[in-house]
Amino acid sequence: MEYETILKLFSLVYIIIMMTIDFWIFGLILRREYVRVKGLLIILSIVLMMGLESLALAQLNVLLFISGMLLVLIPLFISFLIKDHSINVNRNWKYGLLLSSVIVFDELAMGYLYGNYFTPLPNPLLTAINNPAYGAMMLGDAIFFLYILRRRSIMEFAITTFAISMAFMPSLYLMDRMLEFIMSILTSLFMIVNIVLLYLTEMRMLTFQGQLVAISLSLFNLLMMLGLTFFASLSNLYFLTLSMIASMVWYFFLIFYNVPAKKISPKPFLFLVLVNLTELAMGFGESVLGFNLTNSLFVNTMNCEMMIGSHMMRSPFNNPFWWLFPINPLTMITMTIMKYNLLGKLVMVPFMTIMTTTMAPFYVIMMGAEMSYLVYERFKKVKTRYLKAWTLGILTGIPIFVVLIPYYTNYYIFGMSGMIFPVTLAPFVISLVVIALFSTLFGRGVYCNLVCMSAHMWSNVFYEQFSAKKNSKFWDYLRWIFLVPLIIAFYLFVMMGLGKIKLPINPLDFYGMFTLNYIWWFFYFLTPIFGIYSCARQGWCGFGTFNGIFNKVLFKIRAKDVNTCKECVSKECDTSCPVKIPISNDILKKGYSNRISCIVCARCVDACDNVEIVNVVTILKNRESKSF
Repeated sequence: MEYETILKLFSLVYIIIMMTIDFWIFGLILRREYVRVKGLLIILSIVLMMGLESLALAQLNVLLFISGMLLVLIPLFISFLIKDHSINVNRNWKYGLLLSSVIVFDELAMGYLYGNYFTPLPNPLLTAINNPAYGAMMLGDAIFFLYILRRRSIMEFAITTFAISMAFMPSLYLMDRMLEFIMSILTSLFMIVNIVLLYLTEMRMLTFQGQLVAISLSLFNLLMMLGLTFFASLSNLYFLTLSMIASMVWYFFLIFYNVPAKKISPKPFLFLVLVNLTELAMGFGESVLGFNLTNSLFVNTMNCEMMIGSHMMRSPFNNPFWWLFPINPLTMITMTIMKYNLLGKLVMVPFMTIMTTTMAPFYVIMMGAEMSYLVYERFKKVKTRYLKAWTLGILTGIPIFVVLIPYYTNYYIFGMSGMIFPVTLAPFVISLVVIALFSTLFGRGVYCNLVCMSAHMWSNVFYEQFSAKKNSKFWDYLRWIFLVPLIIAFYLFVMMGLGKIKLPINPLDFYGMFTLNYIWWFFYFLTPIFGIYSCARQGWCGFGTFNGIFNKVLFKIRAKDVNTCKECVSKECDTSCPVKIPISNDILKKGYSNRISCIVCARCVDACDNVEIVNVVTILKNRESKSF
C-alpha cells in the first residue's frame, strides 16, 4: 500500500475518533447543569490539543504536534492560579462563546486534515471548509445536539435545519459536478424548511430568545446566500467560506448558551426584510449555479445555438432541467451592462437583477413552497367551511397556476409569462376571457387569490398581522389612473399581434415585469407600513382592477339579516377586511357590498356569522331549493 494512501486512511480514522471524543466531551458538558471551572479549562485544552494535532498530521509537522501536547499543560498551570468554582455554562455567555470557538477551531482543523489529503485548495481556510468531511461533521453536529438537548420546539428544529443546510452546501462537493448539483438542491430544500421554521419561530416565540434566533439565523442565512451568489457568479469561495465559519460559531453558541427567554414584543419588520433579502439572494445564486451545472452536465456548449459570445443565454430542451433553470440571470445582467451607458446601467441593472431572479422558476417554486405552508397554517385557524374551502383553493392554485401555466405554456397570466414561450394574441385573448368569466361567476378572488403569486404571499398566517387599520378614498380614485398604462399595454400588444405596429419589446411583458419587480417589491418590503394587499388597497395593480370590474356582475357580500347589522357595535366585518372596505356601511345602504377592490379573501365571513358570500354557486343553490 502506498504511503499517501496510508496517510489518507489514517486521517479518516483519526477524524472519526476525534469527532467521537468531541461528541462525548461536549455531550458531557451539556448534560451537567454545573461544571467546575478547572475541569472545564482542562477539557477545552484537550480539544485544542486535538485540533493542533490535526494540523500537525496534515502538515506532517513534528513541532506542531509537540506544541499540541504541551498545550494541555497551560490550563493545568492556570488552574493552580485561580480559585475553583462551579458555573452553569448554559447561563454564562462568555463560556458559551469560548466553547463555540474551541469546537469550531477543532472542526476546522479536522476539515483541513481531510482537505489537505483529498481536496486541497490554494488557501488553507478554503481547504478546511470546502470538503465533504466538513459537511459530514456539520450533519453529525446537527443530529447529535438535537438528540442531546432533548427539546423538540420549533426553535430547536430551526437551529438544527440551519446547520443541516450548511452540511449540503454545494461548495463542499466540488470534486464532481453531478454531486455538486444534487447537494445544491438538497441545501435549497433544507434552507426552505429552515425559513418556514423561522417564520413560525418569529410568530410564536415572543421572547428574547425566540426573536434572537429568528432574526440572527435570517441574517446568517442572508450572508451565506450572498456567499453562494459570489461562488455561482464569480467562482469565488472566500465570502461563502467566511460566512459559513461565522454561522458555525453562532450555531454552537445557540447550542451552548441558553439565551434568556424573557417576554418581548416581536420584531416582524426587521425579520421580514432579512428573510426577503435572503430569498432574493438564494433565488439568484441557485438559479445561476443550477443553470451552469445542468448545462455543463447535459449540453454540449460547443454545438449550442443559444449562445451570445461565450455566454449561454437559455437552457436548450435537451437539458432535462431546462424547466427549472431556463435562463441564466447573470448572462442577462451581463448583456444589460454591455448594452447601456452609465445612466442606463443604473436603471436597468437593478431592474434586470430583480426581474430575472423573481421570474426564475426556481425562485417561484421556492416562494410557493414557503407560502403554501404558511397558507396551510392559516387553513388550520379559519372557522367557516367557506373560507376553509377557499384556502384549500389557494393551496391548489399555487402549484397549478403560479408554476405551471405562467412558465410552461404561452397563455398569459399577468406579468408571469413570456420568459420562455412568447405570448401570442390568441392565447392572450383566451386567458382574458377565462379570467373575466370566472371573475364574473366567483368574484375577483379567482385571480387575486388563486392565480396571482403576489396575493399568495399575503394570504397566510404570518402576514395577517400586518392588516391595515384604515383606508382612504384617495386610492379609490387613483386606481383608475393606474388602470390607464395597463390598457395602453393591452392595446399595443393587440396591435403588434395584428401586425399593425412593431415594437422592440413586448409591452405586456414590460408592464408586468415593471409592476411586479419594482412597484410590487417596494410595497412588499414595506408591508408593515402599507399593510397587506396593497395591490388592491392602493390599486397599483391595474390587472386586479380590471378583474374587479367583474365583481359587479354576480358577486356580492351580503347580510343574512340586515337588522342585525343595524344593531351591531363591533363591526367585525370591517375590522377583518384587509382592504378596509366599509362592508357594514355598504350593507346598510344597499343590502350588500360588491366593490371593485374586494379580493374575496372571505375574512369578513369568518369574522361574522351574519355575513355570507353570494356567487353563481349560491345563486344556483337558492334557485334549486325554491324549485322544490
